[in-house]
Amino acid sequence: APTKFAHVVYKTHRYDEMIDWYVKVFDAKIQNKTESLAFLSYDDEHHRIAFLNLGPRPADLPEIETGLTSRCQGVHHVSYTWATLDELLDQYLLMKENRTPPTYCLRHGLTLSMYYADPDGNGLEFQVDVLQVDDAVKFMESPEFDANPVGELFDPEDLIKAREAKESLVPHVLRSDQTVPEAGFAIEIV
Repeated sequence: APTKFAHVVYKTHRYDEMIDWYVKVFDAKIQNKTESLAFLSYDDEHHRIAFLNLGPRPADLPEIETGLTSRCQGVHHVSYTWATLDELLDQYLLMKENRTPPTYCLRHGLTLSMYYADPDGNGLEFQVDVLQVDDAVKFMESPEFDANPVGELFDPEDLIKAREAKESLVPHVLRSDQTVPEAGFAIEIV
């Protein structure tokens, strides 16, 4: 098995728009940009995201559905993990401020996840791990997960309101068929 996820490369007709979006959303740095390729990083890796410029979109090329809604084959989404629930919620507020709402939000049980589409329609999952790895594996082997492997929709505004009111976030993070894990949460949840 590989030791880590290295990077993702997107082919795009919206070259500058895609670069600007990823720089803003990921607080990324452009490591190198030419007319045909751009490399970005948001951490200590030399590059995590790259773009291949396909030039202007041909007029006869039909507009595509997003990866999150399309029934065609291909990548559905690429997932990124935030370290804390506060960071994920703050990212949601930043995206909302930039008029980029999530396509949908799911309590998977293992993670709390918000799904977005970039300017080309590529799916991105922004998540926090709710369960520690051992508990996550046990939950994935449970009858509850078998009955519902996708999870339950949630409204991030409910989490924001609960956080502002200093209410417990546990009911907003766990699925209705889950209990508080014995080993505790993978993230701090008040």
